[in-house]
Amino acid sequence: MKNLFVIIISCLIALNSNAQNRSSELESFENNYTSYFKLNRESVFLHLNKTSFLKQENLWLSAYVYNATLNSPNAETMNLNLEIFKDSGEFVASKTVLIAQGKGSIFIDLSNKNYTAGRYFIKASTKYMENFKEDLSYVQAFEILGDSADSNTSKDMNFDLQVLPEGGHILADVRNNIGIKLIDSNGSSTFFYDGKLLNGSGEVLLTFKSNQFGLSKFNFLPTTKESYSIEVTTENGKKIKKPLPNIDVTGFNIAGNNLNDQIIFKVNSNASSEELVKDKTFFAAIHQNGNIKDFAFQFPKDKLEVTMNVSKDSLYPGINTVTIFDEDFNPILERLFFNRNNIGRKRVKATVSSSITDSIRIDLKAVTAINNNSLSVSVLPAATKAYKPRHNILSAFYLKPYLSGNLENGAYYFSDTNERKVDYDLDILMLTQGWSKYSWKDIANSSTPKLVAHEKGFNIDGKVSDRNEKKENTVFIKSEETGLFEMVEIKEDNTFQLQNVYVQDSSSLSYGLMNDRNSKISKPAIYATISPNKTRSELKDAYSSRHVKVTDNSNVNFNDFVGDTESLDTIQLIGENKKTDKYRNDLKVIKPEVTITEELARRYLFITDYIGANGFRVLQGGYGNLVIENRTPSSLDENRPPIPQIFFNGMRLGADTSPLVYLKTSEVESIIISKNGLGYGMNGNNGVIEITTRKGRGIGISSKETIKEIINGNGFTTDKEFYAPKYTSYTSDAFKHYGVIDWISNISLEKNGAASFKVLNTLQPELSLFIEGITTDGNLISEEIIIKTN
Repeated sequence: MKNLFVIIISCLIALNSNAQNRSSELESFENNYTSYFKLNRESVFLHLNKTSFLKQENLWLSAYVYNATLNSPNAETMNLNLEIFKDSGEFVASKTVLIAQGKGSIFIDLSNKNYTAGRYFIKASTKYMENFKEDLSYVQAFEILGDSADSNTSKDMNFDLQVLPEGGHILADVRNNIGIKLIDSNGSSTFFYDGKLLNGSGEVLLTFKSNQFGLSKFNFLPTTKESYSIEVTTENGKKIKKPLPNIDVTGFNIAGNNLNDQIIFKVNSNASSEELVKDKTFFAAIHQNGNIKDFAFQFPKDKLEVTMNVSKDSLYPGINTVTIFDEDFNPILERLFFNRNNIGRKRVKATVSSSITDSIRIDLKAVTAINNNSLSVSVLPAATKAYKPRHNILSAFYLKPYLSGNLENGAYYFSDTNERKVDYDLDILMLTQGWSKYSWKDIANSSTPKLVAHEKGFNIDGKVSDRNEKKENTVFIKSEETGLFEMVEIKEDNTFQLQNVYVQDSSSLSYGLMNDRNSKISKPAIYATISPNKTRSELKDAYSSRHVKVTDNSNVNFNDFVGDTESLDTIQLIGENKKTDKYRNDLKVIKPEVTITEELARRYLFITDYIGANGFRVLQGGYGNLVIENRTPSSLDENRPPIPQIFFNGMRLGADTSPLVYLKTSEVESIIISKNGLGYGMNGNNGVIEITTRKGRGIGISSKETIKEIINGNGFTTDKEFYAPKYTSYTSDAFKHYGVIDWISNISLEKNGAASFKVLNTLQPELSLFIEGITTDGNLISEEIIIKTN
């Protein structure tokens, strides 16, 4: 901050007479800026298991949501809406992902008839994003490959040559930096060979070359007496020519330099602009996400340039936007700089610890200490051509939110290859972006009121007809898939509402009408809806078939490469027990398991009635809960309540016994009641109860008579354990380039920074791991690692 302080002092010497007025104006300007960013904006990243799919393969993804203001996972987000479009913009499907602590994962079945060979886009957004004028959605392309190369591949490619002056202006008679960008008709940046700056006579004034992304820059001193044009030669020999934008006779330009420890930006004027700078006050602002550092300055006497040096320790991590304003706070120049200092990134290494006939164990290890975290990992053959996302989690959260244009190859700017070249290419990217995503006109004229809140699950709204209002005032809502069980009061107008609940898409909800006097249940005449409805928006023109690179798979034969049946990958994460052992005691004690018959179901309406008749006391423990106690406790601790261990479908219930509230005996398949808990150890002293529910509606006719089931057309999309299709060969080029080995949607590094998992041994000499993740304190994890398997 020392350099910045020196600049402020030297530039403010002549401002004392107007200091008070300027201070007030500056304060108003700052208030407008901070007010515009008062609401936290959320950023989204989608990690797909791959981006090119074969027929009979499916798609898995993990979604990450980040709060850039707090630099942490966005805990406020729960409902993330995904919309899938064909490359023509035609809507295909809508999904809702449950986000918990900034992450969620789902499975998308591509065998649906709507998914034919071709290119698609997944658009991720939230209802909350409607508060903002900027488009904060995240879009990722994927493709389903056919049996041969895409016949729509354009042979006659068109190109767009963009000439982008640094800061937005070319000023006569001073040196200017000019950015160059070449994109093809797919909207993709394209490498070009020799670039030339020509004068009006066609003479070559200077030459330049592009980097691998079709970006370049050069510096020159223009005059208004000459006309200029740019000419580049594409890889296929085609020459593209474009005139330079208008050259300003008067005005300003900016020249930036991003060094290791500081940024330097110089504001230039020219001799024709002397009256524009004489005794005039200008303002410089360095800002990001509602944080701003600003100061006033003047051009020194008899000088037409002002140079400002700012230490990177004084900058914000990531993209810093430098904006220059005139004395009326009109923005006149803008330049983006990227600061790598204090980027929240944790590094992870991977090794193969064992390789046997059918499986390979992979160990992950954090390089430094790491807080609680969640990662997703895609495991593909090392020669894969099927993984080409536009971003990794670092570029999605540190670059994308601030750029107005589309960004390709975002992961490159955080790679370990040739750090000096990467930084150089990144600064060219900043230069060619021009102005940032946020409009100063919007910032000056409005704040951002919170009109739309975050969606939190789903609401169930219903109406009951033909009820006895004197004794039928409660409806229960139950879901076998999610364990939902709620008692809801019916209002005087016969409506009811249950808010913010977890509902699965295409699952079944059961409704029953409760008699307040005798607790009997009857089948209601009911109408119910679930909101919010599935989203259905449009795909921006920026994402279309002309903006997608076509995968050339003409040399790969996919015929009969994938079999007709799926091969479930049963290899589990190390230390993870995904199957529940019904019999938990190691002593193999014979336990009195009782199968529920129709006779028992008629005798005991609720399972708690049966439990109460077999040595336990059942008490109401408050709304939506029960307390079950052993009538003859065996605990030696008199102060400890005689509460038994209760297992519901193999899972131990703690204080939350809500799954048992109004659980009908007809819905239970079997029950084990052990009053002494023999064979369960010390935890079984007060008895053990094991309940296994019946799949489906239960026995007898009672459920049909007393419960109405409605299939949901809305709700959260669920995840599914990864499985790979049955490939006919693991040694073919088709598998090496487009096959998939494994996908782990959720794995966490332990306190010691380590984690392990196993994958199927597909006889590949090397594997590619694509790892993305986030920690609870906001550090990001992104790695592309190739590991040898032997």
